[in-house]
Amino acid sequence: MIKRAAQENYEAVVNYLDKGGSINTTLLSFIEKYGFEKDFQNVWLCNDGSNNTLAIIMKHFSNLYIYCEGSVLDIEELGSFVSFIKPEIILGKTDILSGVSSFVEEMYLETSTHMVLKTNKMLKPCPMVEKARLDDCKELAALIFSIPDFARFYYSSEEIERGIRRRMEMGICRYFVFRKNGIIVSQAYTTIESTKYATIGGVVTRNEYRNQGLASLVVSCICDDILKDNKIPNLFCNNKNAARVYERLGFVLSGDYAMLLNSKYDINRYKHIL
Repeated sequence: MIKRAAQENYEAVVNYLDKGGSINTTLLSFIEKYGFEKDFQNVWLCNDGSNNTLAIIMKHFSNLYIYCEGSVLDIEELGSFVSFIKPEIILGKTDILSGVSSFVEEMYLETSTHMVLKTNKMLKPCPMVEKARLDDCKELAALIFSIPDFARFYYSSEEIERGIRRRMEMGICRYFVFRKNGIIVSQAYTTIESTKYATIGGVVTRNEYRNQGLASLVVSCICDDILKDNKIPNLFCNNKNAARVYERLGFVLSGDYAMLLNSKYDINRYKHIL
């Protein structure tokens, strides 16, 4: 049975999500910030007949997040519910989303891997890596928008710039860069942070500077900064070569993750439009 969560369910929901650890950074962060009473965010509990929680579902604007500790779910009920909600993007464990996929139209599955930093002994601190400044927002955004995998989720580089500037001004995310001749050539940032966890994303190096180990240096420095705040760094990766880089920094595979995406986000379609 799926029912709307209320403020009285706050502790139960957070405890359930926290059992899953950093894979739930986004859900935990949004609940910490917005609770259950915002127009743009709704949270549901999926229970069995004995009122045991089987899954947590969250809709945040047009995105839907599903977290389940196991796979003992009524996929037909969940699929019908998701079909009724009609999100543009659905995120969760691969096995759950694979089951849901047959209930949604014009959506396709993209898989990735969740990774968690288990040791800081393999990080590579670098004094040349620094925190980005407000006047870097435009350059940071342009670099992100130059990557089709990222750009397909935005209308323009200006939209990305506004988001970066807002998050930087509010201090809710951290941005690190490596410069050469005054130009940002490699960057990484935290996409979302909760009180316990920080998810790293936006790891980009300019084409002409790749294969020089710069991404490793930037990721190392942002991880070190996260650890100083007693948070656990984690990330999602859909590239085997990148995964090997992260493993050499001390990240370990944590689980399979996926997104069900509206067909308008199909990377092949996006490249064709470009």
